[in-house]
Amino acid sequence: MEFANLIDNLYERGSANFAIKLGLSRIEELVQRIGNPQNKFKIIHITGTNGKGSVTKAVSDIFIGQGMKVGTYISPHLVSITERIKVNSTNISENEFVQTYIEIEDAIKAMDNKGVDFSPSFFEIMTALAFKFFEKEKVDLAVLEVGLGGRLDATNVVNSDVSVITSIAIDHTKTLGDSLEKIAYEKAGILKKDNFLILGNIDHAPKKVILDKAEEVGVKKIFEYNKDFRYENPRFHINENMLNYKGLKLDLNDLQFKANGTFQMQNVTISLAAAEAFAEKYGINLSVDKLRDSMKNFFWEGRFDYTEINGKKLILDGAHNVAAAEQLKNSVEVYCSNDKKTAMIGILNDKDYINIAKIISPIFDKIIITSVPTSRGKDPAAVFEEFKKWNNNVEFIPDTSEAFMKLFSEKSDVYFVTGSLYLVGKIKEYLSTNLIFSK
Repeated sequence: MEFANLIDNLYERGSANFAIKLGLSRIEELVQRIGNPQNKFKIIHITGTNGKGSVTKAVSDIFIGQGMKVGTYISPHLVSITERIKVNSTNISENEFVQTYIEIEDAIKAMDNKGVDFSPSFFEIMTALAFKFFEKEKVDLAVLEVGLGGRLDATNVVNSDVSVITSIAIDHTKTLGDSLEKIAYEKAGILKKDNFLILGNIDHAPKKVILDKAEEVGVKKIFEYNKDFRYENPRFHINENMLNYKGLKLDLNDLQFKANGTFQMQNVTISLAAAEAFAEKYGINLSVDKLRDSMKNFFWEGRFDYTEINGKKLILDGAHNVAAAEQLKNSVEVYCSNDKKTAMIGILNDKDYINIAKIISPIFDKIIITSVPTSRGKDPAAVFEEFKKWNNNVEFIPDTSEAFMKLFSEKSDVYFVTGSLYLVGKIKEYLSTNLIFSK
């Protein structure tokens, strides 16, 4: 079985969104057929409207640094599907991916044969494959990022040790609901009896929904941002950010990390609290020196992700909803306030491009609107018309590669690619395969 053919076949299961079929019946049957591998290791389960990917990466880094063998499961990927499944920060290889799929293929075929309603989705297969790979690798801990929502997400087949809810904001309203309370109810679906809960900076009404659910299911301990843990004295500098952490037990001054963006202060703080909660539950003594070393190197691709290309400063940020757009605006004001800024922007069709345009259009000196290279891409002409309302220097170049070349031809201090993680991933792939930019 060839890796490329396998991936094509998996994607064929996808619809416009790679077929995240909400509901647990299929994933429960699939993991049972392959021996319930998700029960063979400890689990930290992470959801939230924004920040869950960063927290998943940071928590993984912390425990890898402590000497544990850690499996990490994230979505979406930026360039290669193998990014979604890692052990100790190393992507699953193409050969390991194929071999693990072969081990679960009979179970998938058996379910396919029962009919389309029983056929596992792309995301359900990916999740089961990750669990099987982690079992084979004998990981001590798996850190899992929820795909969508929580309650009905395929990752929610697990019985987690620590649950993390990073944030609640409006996104995916057709699937998760059109209010913060409805979205909070879906996120709170990952809570389990006797597990520890880490709560991010969440407004009162959605927080009440979560706390009521925690009481209902029998969560053992709850730790809240700005109540049980917090950060102080944030310092922002590209790739050299710093804060003071006041945690459940730890008190760390001048903690340094590479991850950029004003929003990463909260994400790092939540990650440290999650690590402390897991350590408390299992009587682990966290080495502060090793923790500092892990965090010093922590960064997260695609989120205020800074690089230099032929001497030009490029920031990739997958700001894809209104809350993330606000975070991008804040970060630009802190890191690049006096710089001339040019941006290339593309937005998916299920996003609030009208309000995103209102928030981020004014912060750039010039904007190039382009298409997002996926079937979910919003009509770029509509995006262009909206952005023109808020910025009088907006250009429309539908072809993504052409738009990126035009971006870099502009005279600017800093260049941005933003609006979608799919667009960011496409540009990362483009940079890696075009010699003009890779010298």
